[in-house]
Amino acid sequence: MAGTHKKKPVLSVVGQADKFNAIQKVCAILRVLAQNSPLRLTEIADATSLNKATTLRILGSLIDEGFVSRVAGAKTYELGQEARVMAISARRTVDIAELAQPSLLRLSERSADTALLSVRSGVEALYLARSVGSHPLQPNYLQIGSRRPLGVGAGSLALMVWLPDAEIEAIIEVLIPRLAKSPRITPKYLRERITAARKHGHTLLLDAAYPGMGGVGVPVRDDTGLVVAALSIGASSDRIRRREAELAEMLKKEVQILMRAMAQPARPSTLKVIKAG
Repeated sequence: MAGTHKKKPVLSVVGQADKFNAIQKVCAILRVLAQNSPLRLTEIADATSLNKATTLRILGSLIDEGFVSRVAGAKTYELGQEARVMAISARRTVDIAELAQPSLLRLSERSADTALLSVRSGVEALYLARSVGSHPLQPNYLQIGSRRPLGVGAGSLALMVWLPDAEIEAIIEVLIPRLAKSPRITPKYLRERITAARKHGHTLLLDAAYPGMGGVGVPVRDDTGLVVAALSIGASSDRIRRREAELAEMLKKEVQILMRAMAQPARPSTLKVIKAG
């Protein structure tokens, strides 16, 4: 079938290959596959002005990382699952922040504490939105646009808990130098919190990143089951400890509402994007 299928012409997207660094070569291949795939090795090499050996080597690495896949039964390549996940994440980031606003407002009003929405960015959590409650003691270090390592916070831990074990271990290894700023959050501590979260369906951190402060977090999944965000509540450890079950149920209820909203057809966004200073 592949031998008789005539491909549409693919426009070259790069100039001289020897002027390109490794990242540019990878981006060129991904861009070509995004424009018109599946493609044969020769077609990809021609479209990117790279030689076949270089193209094949890069394709092999992209396949190993899940960004490219071979088409079963054909000598062609197409974008892989990881590339699709990134596309979904980019498309939905603003939508999630906008759709989560009602949930964040309800959570902060009912709990009197700070409700947060976070998404994963590499080995970090990025805070997209928040709503501050009426209680006088609030975690004011959690600002829109701020980042924290995965696991350093209830929301950031919720983004990590339901990943494959091998990926979790790889993340922990990368984070070890950065965890020095939070002495209590050790690899052992993270693994214990992950085990507990998987058992109970929510994350719980007390006196971990900051003494006297804690949080509860719950993952937000898309319609494929992929964790794309997390809702969490941050407060004093005493307030979290006394109301863990209550707060977890609040969060789970709002997550279900948010997930139903995410499943609805897309609509124009009215959210103002706030750039971090």
